[in-house]
Amino acid sequence: MRKAYFLLPHAIKFILVNLNGLYLKRKRYSGRFFEILNNYLKVDKDETMGLDIDKVKEITKHSPFYSITNKIDFFKSPVITKEIVKENYQQIINKDEVTTYLATGGTTGSGLKYPISKEFIYHQWAVYWKFRMIHGLDMDTWCAYIFAKSILSSNKKKPPFWIKEYFSKRLYLTLDHLNPATVKSYLEEIKKSGIQWLHGYPSVINSLANLVNQNNLTDLAHSLNIKCITTSSEMLLGYQRKNVESTFNCKVRQLYGMTEGVANIFECEHGSLHVDETYSFVEFIKDEDNPTQYKIVGTQYHNKAFPLVRYDTGDRVILDNDHELCKCGRKSRKIKEIIGRDVEYLLLKDGRKIVRIGMLFASAYNINKAQIVQHTKGHAEFYIIKGAMYSQKDEDELVDGIIQLLGVDFKYDIIYTDTLRTTRNGKTRLIINETEIDKGLVDSPFNFVN
Repeated sequence: MRKAYFLLPHAIKFILVNLNGLYLKRKRYSGRFFEILNNYLKVDKDETMGLDIDKVKEITKHSPFYSITNKIDFFKSPVITKEIVKENYQQIINKDEVTTYLATGGTTGSGLKYPISKEFIYHQWAVYWKFRMIHGLDMDTWCAYIFAKSILSSNKKKPPFWIKEYFSKRLYLTLDHLNPATVKSYLEEIKKSGIQWLHGYPSVINSLANLVNQNNLTDLAHSLNIKCITTSSEMLLGYQRKNVESTFNCKVRQLYGMTEGVANIFECEHGSLHVDETYSFVEFIKDEDNPTQYKIVGTQYHNKAFPLVRYDTGDRVILDNDHELCKCGRKSRKIKEIIGRDVEYLLLKDGRKIVRIGMLFASAYNINKAQIVQHTKGHAEFYIIKGAMYSQKDEDELVDGIIQLLGVDFKYDIIYTDTLRTTRNGKTRLIINETEIDKGLVDSPFNFVN
């Protein structure tokens, strides 16, 4: 279907993208959505940390994997990882509550087909919109979204490199075609459309800012009068914030969330990071390898289809030890910095960075683990540890994903193995990028003994 889509005329793609937007709008913003959103807005300033054990008992009562009747049971429950969840999938799932499935990737290259309930969809999108609304955005505000997924053929040479989706009020700008020769046309389309909200991955927005500066288009970027830039799905790094805010002359606000919905952290009007305390129960557990950092371990309140209790997200934070109330007036816990995982990317032959590589493995349910090693631009080695059910079909889907994400000119080798490289502290990363290490620009953090 994906291959057939790219062969269609632009007008048909426009229709299909808009029909998909209508479908998503109805799925996300119907039923109890507005009631739930209003409740999040109502409790926003007053919510404080606290475990709602009744909600935990409610979502886990039909999942044999859990046996939680009180707070003592809860805190005796082990912290679980994605690998544990996959091993106990059938005991956790409550099929009667499943509305649809989402796919999650990750730094291990192990995908998870994640069941969600209708109620969970409403809560997830309500908490996202609460964040947006505190920064002056609403559901009638048009957004320019630099889209990392391919929606237009990579062979397309002339504008438009975007599609307007009217139901969600989004201008989807393709990352595939963003380069020094096209960046001006991107800015001109945003200006022509009168859009004042920009959203995307931090690394992608930062790449746009770099192209603007390199091509002396800062005056044009300022003339867009962008009121707000929001980022999600990656950690917003300090140098990225400084660069983007200077380039577009506006504030950048970040949201930390995840498909699994076990934690949500948002940036307020005064630049502090706050925990959404009523969305889920979030624990910060000291990292034994780095005592200045804390693991983000979260528990859902709203997904009866596949409850996750004390789930290790794999991300880390530095806590805010300043116990004074934030200037915004919120009573929720503050985070000094979200460490997360390092921003990982692959380099195309022309030097462009392709991010969110983990999504290659979001549907790779039969891959136990994966790792990508890049020595030179435009080429990488994909090391795969097979699962018991791995077949030629899984390899074909991986190849198709590589081509769709990285393009037909990207060279790759698929290598099957039983071991992966680890960092000095014993952790496994999805991407080992040696393109700059080989030039002596950075030190390798890896122990090359399997």
